[in-house]
Amino acid sequence: MSNAVIPAGVKLAAKRGFLRTATQSLSAAIPTAAITVVLTADWALAVGLGALGAVSTAVLAGAASALSIISKGIPEEYVNAGIDQQFAAHAG
Repeated sequence: MSNAVIPAGVKLAAKRGFLRTATQSLSAAIPTAAITVVLTADWALAVGLGALGAVSTAVLAGAASALSIISKGIPEEYVNAGIDQQFAAHAG
């Protein structure tokens, strides 16, 4: 039995959850930042604030995802996807 506080599988799922959620957040924030740049007279300020907002939102959303996975365990969808991938690898 492992003495790890957080099992390796949960750590991996948390990292993947962080990356997935952060990139989804960035993909939603970038168009909003682009619109802000177009509608704002001071484009340098708009670019800076848009970039800062996009990055900070992505980090916070990713961290929330990772912490949720660490506290609750690997979501059932992640487990099922892993089983499906292993089955496909052995079947092919």
